[in-house]
Amino acid sequence: MKAHISSLLASGLLLGLFYSPTPFTAQTGSRKSGSTAPSSYKLISVKAVGSKRFTQQEIATASGLPVGTVAHEEDFQKAARQLGESGAFSNIDYTYSYLGEGTELQFKVADADKFVPVHFIDFVWFNETDLIHKLHERIPLFDGELPISGKLPGQVSDVLQALLAENGVPGQVQFGATQNKNGKVESIDYNVVGVSIRIHRADFPGAGAAELPLLQAAAEKLIDREYSRPYMDNFTQGSILPIYRERGYLRVSCAPAEPKVVKVTASEWNGNGQPPTFVDVTFPVTPGIRYKLAGWDWSGNKVIAASELQPLIQAKVGQIADMEQLHDDLQIVQRLYGSRGYILASVKANAQFDDGAESVSYHLVVDEGSLFRMGDLEFRGLDNNLTAKLRNAWKLRPGDVYDVTYLQEYLKVAHKLLPTSLDWDVASHVTAMARDKTVDVDLQYTAKAPR
Repeated sequence: MKAHISSLLASGLLLGLFYSPTPFTAQTGSRKSGSTAPSSYKLISVKAVGSKRFTQQEIATASGLPVGTVAHEEDFQKAARQLGESGAFSNIDYTYSYLGEGTELQFKVADADKFVPVHFIDFVWFNETDLIHKLHERIPLFDGELPISGKLPGQVSDVLQALLAENGVPGQVQFGATQNKNGKVESIDYNVVGVSIRIHRADFPGAGAAELPLLQAAAEKLIDREYSRPYMDNFTQGSILPIYRERGYLRVSCAPAEPKVVKVTASEWNGNGQPPTFVDVTFPVTPGIRYKLAGWDWSGNKVIAASELQPLIQAKVGQIADMEQLHDDLQIVQRLYGSRGYILASVKANAQFDDGAESVSYHLVVDEGSLFRMGDLEFRGLDNNLTAKLRNAWKLRPGDVYDVTYLQEYLKVAHKLLPTSLDWDVASHVTAMARDKTVDVDLQYTAKAPR
């Protein structure tokens, strides 16, 4: 830790202290002088400037120096260190002034660059809004997001553990960072271990009579399964929303799942050992307008004419707009492009809604990309004779237009050429080489004795 103390004036009064824990950088600020009678050491104000995220009162409370406290320079240093170690700030300075009636203290801070949301994976004993409020009451610098370094994440864990104890929950709190595919932290997630949380029932307020039986059937797989927020989110995205979208409710929304702890009879959990925590989960659905298809048009397609693409779209004008079917149809379009060497082709459906007419039209925008040709073909795990036999069966030669559909056809043919005395597994690795617009195929074979 580094601290900078201003020089003493001729009067012998220490007017200000600037503290900056590594790697924070200290700044300079104004100083005031005054009496240093014993009463002067009592804080009459604690102010904070520079933060766009936290209020002055939140920073003052987090410093641990409330108004009325008798404080000295070592207390100011400790308070600055406490703020710095939280991780919420990239820079912390402060000045203080001794006046006749007491001490005025001011922090000057800069917020940390990176904050990420907090996810409570399975804290079913609390409403999430209330939980965030309870945490904020005890941790003034917690607002639903956390810095990716510092002590704040651990402090949140400690308070959550205390809340579990206060509510008689025997579990232990764990937390960790979730990273995206690039290794950057996206969230900090908290969960409870040592307690089984199982789903007792699922409800769908807002669901119509036609969709409710379908939702209830889909929810059967949830019953008696372990509850977690990601599992509920996946169910919403993979089961609830598709049911509506394939029936024309293209703007359907579903609020985050709301778990509620319920009591069950001993027979529902066999009555042995530590009883699980059972929850009823509510999925509030807002279907919105049910749209019909008004029409569509194509753009960007130069290699394949619209007249050839159009039959691949099953939707008919005037019928209910089925977004799920359209998604499947567009994948078939992409596969057609891939069979002709345009392996990176994509199709984006831009929807134009007419709420008054309860209709939707689509502008289907094709990005064909570049033409790719066959590159290198490698076989691994085979002897030379078998490699030569399988290579000869591969019909795409280097420089031929690559066909994404060919590999699966080939693997069926190649399997018949393998010795039947062994069981064979094959792992295929297809790599598009952007620089020379070629596709390399690597086939790794593994043989094992039949059972």
